[in-house]
Parts: sequence; C-alpha cells; structure tokens
Amino acid sequence: MTSAQQDNPAATSAASLAALRGNCMGAAVLLVIQFGIGIGVNLYITVPKHKSFLPAVFGSAMLAAHAIVSVVLLGAAIGALVRAIRSRKAIVFTSAGLTAVLAAGFAGASFVSNGSDGASLAMALAAVVAMFCYLAAVVSLR
Repeated sequence: MTSAQQDNPAATSAASLAALRGNCMGAAVLLVIQFGIGIGVNLYITVPKHKSFLPAVFGSAMLAAHAIVSVVLLGAAIGALVRAIRSRKAIVFTSAGLTAVLAAGFAGASFVSNGSDGASLAMALAAVVAMFCYLAAVVSLR
C-alpha cells in the first residue's frame, strides 16, 4: 500500500524542497542567534586561560549557550546537506554552508584554547559566509 504523496512525484518533490527551504532558513536563523551570542561572549566574557576545554566552555552560561547552539547548528547544517543531496538542489550552497560552520567551530575551539583575536575574527567571518550560503540556498529554491 502506498500513500498519495508517494504516487505523486511532484507533491513529493515540492514537499522535499519545502523541507529543504525550511532547514536552510532554520540554519540561517540559528546563525543569527549564534552571531548575537558570540558578540556577547566577545564583549562580556573572559575565557579562562588555564582550564581545559570543557570546563572553560561551561564555566560561563553565555559561553555554554554559544557552544550548545553550535551543536544544534551543526545538526541543522548536516541535515540541510543531506536534504539537498536527496533533492539534488542547492548542494553547492549547503555544502559550502556546512564547511563554513565547521570552520567557525574549529576557529571557536582555537579561540577557547588560546584567546587569539585572529581566531575570533575567523569565527565571525565563517559565520557570515555560512549565513550567506543558507540564505542563498533559500533564494535558489524558489
């Protein structure tokens, strides 16, 4: 027994594109939230120099929120790429977005370990690139 949606490829395609658009928009919104929290962390939180990674990150509620949103964002980025590959649409934008999210994550880990201004800048620029990629994907799916 098949569902009506499986019988109609156009409905399945429209539904999968709508899901991909929603996933990309969700990733973009998470990036805006992440960027705002990151600005707050940069302005108001001093990352401890002589602590290991997890105690340093979870020593501040704002820094912990930043880390938790980053994990949710990584899941959204992976989900967007999987949906893009399945629908064969916006693969370049979603793969570039995932790459930028990963780059921001690595720059953030570097920032926590050494407090480098360069790592902070790299994290912010990678987040902006990821925002562009996911918003471009949303536009390209119309």
